[in-house]
Amino acid sequence: MPVSLFMNHQGMMAGGGHWGVVNMIFGLILFFLIVKMIIGIGFMRKNRREERGGYKDKSMSLKENMERYHEAGLSDSDIKILRENLAEAKANIETWETHQKKDDDLQVVESVTGGLDSSKQTFRYIVQNPQELTKQNEFLYKNLPNMVKLTEKFIEMKKQSVRTDDIKRDLDETLLLIKTLSGAISKNYHEILMDDVNVIKHQVNFD
Repeated sequence: MPVSLFMNHQGMMAGGGHWGVVNMIFGLILFFLIVKMIIGIGFMRKNRREERGGYKDKSMSLKENMERYHEAGLSDSDIKILRENLAEAKANIETWETHQKKDDDLQVVESVTGGLDSSKQTFRYIVQNPQELTKQNEFLYKNLPNMVKLTEKFIEMKKQSVRTDDIKRDLDETLLLIKTLSGAISKNYHEILMDDVNVIKHQVNFD
């Protein structure tokens, strides 16, 4: 074979090999893109099903609560007031929780007193027992709003770059108030539990 023809043949083989590699890489990329699209569509469908299920569960929960409220003797106007109060209480609890997550001292207070968790349990108790709403006026209209104000004030004071003796004293006093109030909320929930225990105790026949 002449040298020139041999070199042309080698060049064509090299060129063909190059395009073969390119085609293979392109094919792999296309394959992974298709797989990614299929997985993505699957997740989207799953999320839509979960969202529809979540709305259904929420709707069912609302329906059950409305039935419970009517069975407890509440009128439609009473239920409206109840739901407004519960919405405000829920917002206060969520704000308190947001403040707590921002500060280590507030987290320590919660680990000692359990006030935030008790507030959530008290909220659930009121939802389940709407006739007990008036008994929880102090919790709803005093303790929760005051806790939000105190924790907000505490965090704002800690942000100050310069801490005078007065600021340090205010921080200590505010933290003590938060701890005391958190303990009172926990005590209130403990009393709710004990009331339920006493009711059950009187209903049980030990004979």
